[in-house]
Amino acid sequence: MATQASKANLEGWFPTGKNSDSGWRLDIVSLLTIIGESAMAEHSQIMTASWLCVLPRIIPAPQVLLKPTRPTRLPQVNAIVIGVENGVKIETLNYFPNILHPIESLGPFAFRVYAITHSQKTRSSSNKVSSDANKPSRLPAPVTTSTNFANSNNNVIQRPIKRGTMHSALSMVRRVTHSNEEKVPPHVPAQRFSPLNILSIFSFALTVGLFAWSLVNRDGVACLALVAVSLASSIVGFASKWQPQLMRRSSSSNVPKGDVVIRTREGAFIVVRCDENVARELYSGTEECKYTVENVKLYRMLVGIGTFLLMVSVVLLGNCNFTLQAAIGVSYILLNGLFWGAALLSKRTFWDVSLYEFKDLTPPDGLIADQGDPHDLDPEKRPSFTRTMWYAIRETEEVGWVRKSGAAPQTDEWDTWLRQARNEIKFKRNRDWRAVEAKDSIVGQSDPGDPATTSPVAAATVNGITLPGGQQAPAEQVLPEKRR
Repeated sequence: MATQASKANLEGWFPTGKNSDSGWRLDIVSLLTIIGESAMAEHSQIMTASWLCVLPRIIPAPQVLLKPTRPTRLPQVNAIVIGVENGVKIETLNYFPNILHPIESLGPFAFRVYAITHSQKTRSSSNKVSSDANKPSRLPAPVTTSTNFANSNNNVIQRPIKRGTMHSALSMVRRVTHSNEEKVPPHVPAQRFSPLNILSIFSFALTVGLFAWSLVNRDGVACLALVAVSLASSIVGFASKWQPQLMRRSSSSNVPKGDVVIRTREGAFIVVRCDENVARELYSGTEECKYTVENVKLYRMLVGIGTFLLMVSVVLLGNCNFTLQAAIGVSYILLNGLFWGAALLSKRTFWDVSLYEFKDLTPPDGLIADQGDPHDLDPEKRPSFTRTMWYAIRETEEVGWVRKSGAAPQTDEWDTWLRQARNEIKFKRNRDWRAVEAKDSIVGQSDPGDPATTSPVAAATVNGITLPGGQQAPAEQVLPEKRR
């Protein structure tokens, strides 16, 4: 009796049964197909860098791949990148360097020193290619009909020779192709067992299971819906398939070191020690997207087909029976959660960066450059822009990059301080120089990183503008005269 009474009390509050006027209905399950665009937009470019993107499967929000145009370059972040020796200045940081050393993880006035070189595997492969190219040919001598002879003028006359064997020709092709490998631009491939590749295989297996279930349940509409949405993901995945292509130096002449300094908007500095080849590939060169389908018209045609199939699948999903709608709905919810979880992982887990060897060479005092009591009376113990910039000068032993990057105001006082900083580290080898105290004495004011002014305030002139004391800024942050 109590059970019947409780059922009577709940009657009308919740649906009962399925596929009836008063029962549960899952017609809205087709919307789950296009939900999750935020997470998929984060993964779309990485996911299509692997051939697993052509697997027929269900994926959340496949419309993120339905774009009329494709990006030609990888995304970049805002930061000043300056060459220590060559002075090349770039105002954005490329994608792969930001994976090797993410600048988002650095706080204000932080400091790091890294060394990046080509890995031993890469150097060994390059040396092997070079040595193979310099080896004499092992091709068998071609068969001739006669020997060479000399005419009356002692000029050697060579009769036409017959072609060598097919094996010889193939060996020549292989040798020439192998020697050209050194000229192929380097690229960073996707990790073979990255989380996204594992998710692609899992979603493919899940789609196969759903299709088998729809066959068992004799649901033809569900079969057609799964085929349509799977074909859409395969076609669009193939149209978007790409691989990153880095820039390589075309000349082998001797050039200065490729060391670079990176300065973030928050005042953090990163010194990267590398040669010019690594600097060209990661920092000063462009990271281009090499697409499998290069023809833009063909790409748009494939995207159009994928769009049509996606619309058809959405309509069909709304007409599946209750069991398959529930199963497909749960599958999309599960995949959405897994892709959201993958977005929380480091991007380094998705790319194979074994092309480079990465070492952290930050000195102990540099590791705590962004730490300290901001109210300490000793200016050398307070985190500040000047102290962190001195750490970068101390590692590079040069100050030209400071002027070219606009890290310091263009005043006579700052030039004096920069010359003294270079002299202290390059000639006196004084790594314990009190840089902030010297700056306060020479320039006559504290920088924005110092909480208090301990010396008289001096005015400064930047790009023709006279700034009162305490308001100096990097030169690049003041608009040129033509833009004011």
